[in-house]
Amino acid sequence: MPSTSPFDWIDAAGDDEPVIDPGRHMRELAERAGAAEDSASAPLVLASFMQTTVDAIAEAIDAQPTWRNSVQVGALDGSPVAVAKLVAGAPRTIMTFEELIADGARTLLIGGAVGSLQPHIRIGDNVVPTSARREEGTSYHYAGPEHEAAASGPATHALLEAAREDARPVHEGRVWSTDAPYREFRGKVARYAVEGDLGVEMETSALMTVAAVRGVDVGLILTVSDHVFDPGWGNIFGTDEYAANCVDMAQVMLAAARRLIAAEA
Repeated sequence: MPSTSPFDWIDAAGDDEPVIDPGRHMRELAERAGAAEDSASAPLVLASFMQTTVDAIAEAIDAQPTWRNSVQVGALDGSPVAVAKLVAGAPRTIMTFEELIADGARTLLIGGAVGSLQPHIRIGDNVVPTSARREEGTSYHYAGPEHEAAASGPATHALLEAAREDARPVHEGRVWSTDAPYREFRGKVARYAVEGDLGVEMETSALMTVAAVRGVDVGLILTVSDHVFDPGWGNIFGTDEYAANCVDMAQVMLAAARRLIAAEA
Protein backbone atom coordinates (compact mmCIF):
# COMPACT_ATOMS: atom_id res chain seq x y z
CA MET A 1 0.00 0.00 0.00
CA PRO A 2 1.46 3.43 -0.88
CA SER A 3 2.24 5.67 2.05
CA THR A 4 0.62 9.07 2.51
CA SER A 5 2.51 12.30 2.96
CA PRO A 6 2.12 14.25 6.22
CA PHE A 7 0.27 16.88 4.23
CA ASP A 8 -2.57 14.38 3.67
CA TRP A 9 -3.07 13.65 7.35
CA ILE A 10 -5.81 16.24 7.92
CA ASP A 11 -7.97 14.63 5.24
CA ALA A 12 -10.77 13.21 7.42
CA ALA A 13 -12.10 10.92 4.69
CA GLY A 14 -15.56 12.42 4.98
CA ASP A 15 -16.08 12.49 8.77
CA ASP A 16 -13.95 14.85 10.85
CA GLU A 17 -15.32 13.91 14.29
CA PRO A 18 -12.48 12.38 16.35
CA VAL A 19 -13.19 9.06 18.03
CA ILE A 20 -11.55 10.25 21.27
CA ASP A 21 -12.67 13.61 22.63
CA PRO A 22 -10.13 14.91 25.17
CA GLY A 23 -12.76 16.57 27.36
CA ARG A 24 -14.92 13.47 27.57
CA HIS A 25 -11.84 11.33 28.18
CA MET A 26 -10.72 13.58 31.06
CA ARG A 27 -14.19 13.44 32.62
CA GLU A 28 -14.19 9.66 32.39
CA LEU A 29 -10.77 9.39 34.00
CA ALA A 30 -11.72 11.81 36.79
CA GLU A 31 -14.85 9.79 37.54
CA ARG A 32 -12.88 6.57 37.64
CA ALA A 33 -10.42 8.20 40.03
CA GLY A 34 -13.27 9.40 42.25
CA ALA A 35 -12.38 13.04 41.67
CA ALA A 36 -14.30 16.12 40.62
CA GLU A 37 -13.86 16.58 36.90
CA ASP A 38 -12.44 20.11 37.30
CA SER A 39 -10.04 19.26 40.13
CA ALA A 40 -6.97 19.32 37.88
CA SER A 41 -7.83 22.54 36.08
CA ALA A 42 -6.68 26.16 36.14
CA PRO A 43 -6.88 28.78 33.41
CA LEU A 44 -3.15 29.52 33.74
CA VAL A 45 -0.74 26.60 33.45
CA LEU A 46 3.04 26.53 33.79
CA ALA A 47 4.55 23.37 32.35
CA SER A 48 8.01 22.00 31.70
CA PHE A 49 9.87 18.97 30.43
CA MET A 50 12.41 19.27 33.24
CA GLN A 51 11.47 18.00 36.68
CA THR A 52 13.77 20.57 38.30
CA THR A 53 11.76 23.38 36.72
CA VAL A 54 8.44 21.78 37.70
CA ASP A 55 9.60 21.34 41.29
CA ALA A 56 10.70 24.98 41.60
CA ILE A 57 7.36 26.22 40.28
CA ALA A 58 5.39 23.81 42.46
CA GLU A 59 7.19 25.05 45.57
CA ALA A 60 6.57 28.70 44.67
CA ILE A 61 2.81 28.22 44.20
CA ASP A 62 2.41 25.76 47.11
CA ALA A 63 1.07 23.23 44.62
CA GLN A 64 -1.02 20.30 45.75
CA PRO A 65 -1.37 16.98 43.89
CA THR A 66 -4.44 16.22 41.81
CA TRP A 67 -5.91 12.99 40.51
CA ARG A 68 -3.64 13.46 37.49
CA ASN A 69 -0.12 12.49 38.48
CA SER A 70 1.46 14.97 36.09
CA VAL A 71 -0.56 18.00 37.26
CA GLN A 72 -0.52 19.97 40.52
CA VAL A 73 -2.59 23.02 41.42
CA GLY A 74 -1.67 25.97 43.61
CA ALA A 75 -2.00 29.74 43.65
CA LEU A 76 0.11 32.72 42.64
CA ASP A 77 -0.79 36.23 43.74
CA GLY A 78 -4.24 34.97 44.71
CA SER A 79 -5.00 33.32 41.37
CA PRO A 80 -5.25 29.58 40.71
CA VAL A 81 -2.29 28.21 38.76
CA ALA A 82 -1.48 24.69 37.66
CA VAL A 83 1.95 23.22 37.08
CA ALA A 84 2.39 20.24 34.78
CA LYS A 85 5.16 17.86 33.79
CA LEU A 86 5.59 17.26 30.07
CA VAL A 87 7.26 14.35 28.30
CA ALA A 88 9.74 15.06 25.50
CA GLY A 89 8.57 14.67 21.92
CA ALA A 90 5.72 16.34 20.08
CA PRO A 91 3.18 13.45 20.12
CA ARG A 92 3.17 12.95 23.89
CA THR A 93 3.49 16.66 24.57
CA ILE A 94 0.42 17.41 22.49
CA MET A 95 -1.59 14.68 24.19
CA THR A 96 -0.92 16.40 27.54
CA PHE A 97 -1.45 19.84 25.98
CA GLU A 98 -4.89 18.79 24.68
CA GLU A 99 -5.79 17.36 28.08
CA LEU A 100 -4.75 20.54 29.88
CA ILE A 101 -6.91 22.58 27.51
CA ALA A 102 -9.81 20.18 28.08
CA ASP A 103 -9.29 20.70 31.82
CA GLY A 104 -9.67 24.46 31.41
CA ALA A 105 -6.25 25.85 30.52
CA ARG A 106 -6.42 29.02 28.43
CA THR A 107 -2.91 30.42 28.87
CA LEU A 108 0.10 28.11 28.97
CA LEU A 109 3.72 28.98 29.71
CA ILE A 110 6.08 26.20 28.64
CA GLY A 111 9.70 25.80 29.74
CA GLY A 112 12.02 23.60 27.71
CA ALA A 113 15.54 23.22 26.38
CA VAL A 114 17.10 24.05 23.03
CA GLY A 115 20.35 23.32 21.25
CA SER A 116 21.93 26.48 19.87
CA LEU A 117 22.58 26.79 16.13
CA GLN A 118 24.26 30.18 16.52
CA PRO A 119 27.71 30.80 18.06
CA HIS A 120 26.50 33.98 19.76
CA ILE A 121 23.79 32.03 21.64
CA ARG A 122 25.63 30.39 24.49
CA ILE A 123 24.83 27.62 26.94
CA GLY A 124 22.80 29.11 29.79
CA ASP A 125 21.16 31.78 27.64
CA ASN A 126 17.39 31.80 27.21
CA VAL A 127 15.49 31.63 23.93
CA VAL A 128 11.88 32.78 23.53
CA PRO A 129 10.60 31.40 20.22
CA THR A 130 8.24 33.54 18.18
CA SER A 131 7.96 31.04 15.31
CA ALA A 132 9.10 27.53 14.46
CA ARG A 133 10.16 25.44 11.49
CA ARG A 134 7.78 22.47 11.30
CA GLU A 135 9.79 19.26 10.98
CA GLU A 136 7.79 17.27 13.49
CA GLY A 137 4.82 15.19 12.40
CA THR A 138 2.17 15.95 15.00
CA SER A 139 1.29 19.45 13.83
CA TYR A 140 0.33 18.14 10.37
CA HIS A 141 -2.64 16.37 11.96
CA TYR A 142 -3.94 19.85 12.91
CA ALA A 143 -2.96 22.16 10.04
CA GLY A 144 -1.60 21.84 6.54
CA PRO A 145 1.89 22.83 5.40
CA GLU A 146 0.77 26.38 4.57
CA HIS A 147 0.25 27.12 8.29
CA GLU A 148 3.04 29.09 9.96
CA ALA A 149 3.78 27.99 13.51
CA ALA A 150 4.03 31.22 15.49
CA ALA A 151 3.32 32.71 18.90
CA SER A 152 2.95 36.43 19.51
CA GLY A 153 0.30 36.72 22.21
CA PRO A 154 0.37 37.94 25.81
CA ALA A 155 2.12 34.77 27.05
CA THR A 156 5.06 35.27 24.70
CA HIS A 157 5.30 38.97 25.50
CA ALA A 158 5.20 38.29 29.25
CA LEU A 159 8.01 35.75 28.94
CA LEU A 160 10.11 38.15 26.87
CA GLU A 161 9.63 40.95 29.38
CA ALA A 162 10.44 38.72 32.33
CA ALA A 163 13.47 37.21 30.57
CA ARG A 164 14.86 40.65 29.75
CA GLU A 165 14.87 41.44 33.46
CA ASP A 166 16.83 38.25 34.18
CA ALA A 167 20.62 38.30 34.31
CA ARG A 168 20.92 35.80 31.47
CA PRO A 169 20.86 36.94 27.83
CA VAL A 170 17.61 36.25 25.98
CA HIS A 171 17.13 35.76 22.25
CA GLU A 172 13.86 35.77 20.30
CA GLY A 173 13.10 34.36 16.89
CA ARG A 174 12.55 31.11 15.02
CA VAL A 175 13.54 27.65 16.18
CA TRP A 176 13.64 24.35 14.31
CA SER A 177 11.41 21.56 15.67
CA THR A 178 12.29 17.98 14.77
CA ASP A 179 11.14 14.51 15.77
CA ALA A 180 14.60 13.03 15.25
CA PRO A 181 17.40 14.49 17.37
CA TYR A 182 19.82 11.84 16.12
CA ARG A 183 19.18 13.00 12.54
CA GLU A 184 20.21 16.63 12.88
CA PHE A 185 22.63 16.56 9.95
CA ARG A 186 25.59 18.94 9.94
CA GLY A 187 24.55 20.25 6.55
CA LYS A 188 21.06 21.13 7.74
CA VAL A 189 22.41 22.65 10.93
CA ALA A 190 24.66 24.94 8.87
CA ARG A 191 21.93 25.83 6.38
CA TYR A 192 19.28 26.56 8.99
CA ALA A 193 21.75 28.67 10.95
CA VAL A 194 22.38 30.80 7.85
CA GLU A 195 18.60 31.08 7.40
CA GLY A 196 18.35 32.53 10.91
CA ASP A 197 17.08 29.66 13.06
CA LEU A 198 18.25 30.15 16.64
CA GLY A 199 18.19 26.56 17.84
CA VAL A 200 16.71 23.11 17.52
CA GLU A 201 14.30 21.24 19.81
CA MET A 202 11.36 18.86 19.48
CA GLU A 203 8.00 20.40 20.39
CA THR A 204 7.65 24.14 19.74
CA SER A 205 6.08 24.02 16.27
CA ALA A 206 3.47 21.51 17.42
CA LEU A 207 2.60 23.53 20.53
CA MET A 208 2.23 26.74 18.51
CA THR A 209 0.10 25.03 15.85
CA VAL A 210 -2.25 23.29 18.26
CA ALA A 211 -2.59 26.46 20.35
CA ALA A 212 -3.74 28.30 17.23
CA VAL A 213 -6.22 25.56 16.32
CA ARG A 214 -7.62 25.34 19.88
CA GLY A 215 -7.74 29.10 20.45
CA VAL A 216 -5.44 29.24 23.49
CA ASP A 217 -2.40 31.39 24.20
CA VAL A 218 0.97 29.67 24.50
CA GLY A 219 4.39 31.10 25.22
CA LEU A 220 7.67 29.20 25.42
CA ILE A 221 11.02 29.83 27.01
CA LEU A 222 13.93 27.49 26.33
CA THR A 223 17.20 27.22 28.20
CA VAL A 224 20.21 26.61 25.95
CA SER A 225 21.58 23.21 26.86
CA ASP A 226 24.00 22.44 24.05
CA HIS A 227 25.89 23.76 21.02
CA VAL A 228 24.66 21.95 17.93
CA PHE A 229 26.86 24.15 15.74
CA ASP A 230 29.93 22.76 17.52
CA PRO A 231 31.35 19.60 15.83
CA GLY A 232 32.21 18.37 19.33
CA TRP A 233 28.61 18.95 20.50
CA GLY A 234 29.31 20.73 23.77
CA ASN A 235 26.45 20.09 26.19
CA ILE A 236 25.65 20.23 29.90
CA PHE A 237 22.87 17.64 30.20
CA GLY A 238 22.84 15.93 33.59
CA THR A 239 25.06 18.51 35.29
CA ASP A 240 24.52 20.78 38.27
CA GLU A 241 24.87 23.72 35.89
CA TYR A 242 21.96 22.48 33.81
CA ALA A 243 19.82 21.99 36.92
CA ALA A 244 20.59 25.52 38.08
CA ASN A 245 19.67 26.92 34.67
CA CYS A 246 16.34 25.06 34.84
CA VAL A 247 15.60 26.57 38.25
CA ASP A 248 16.44 30.04 36.95
CA MET A 249 14.09 29.46 34.02
CA ALA A 250 11.34 28.58 36.49
CA GLN A 251 11.79 31.97 38.13
CA VAL A 252 11.42 33.70 34.77
CA MET A 253 8.25 31.72 34.10
CA LEU A 254 6.84 32.70 37.49
CA ALA A 255 7.66 36.36 36.84
CA ALA A 256 5.87 36.11 33.49
CA ALA A 257 2.87 34.49 35.19
CA ARG A 258 2.70 37.35 37.68
CA ARG A 259 2.63 39.82 34.78
CA LEU A 260 -0.25 37.96 33.17
CA ILE A 261 -2.17 37.79 36.45
CA ALA A 262 -1.65 41.51 37.09
CA ALA A 263 -2.85 42.34 33.57
CA GLU A 264 -6.09 40.44 34.24
CA ALA A 265 -6.71 42.14 37.61
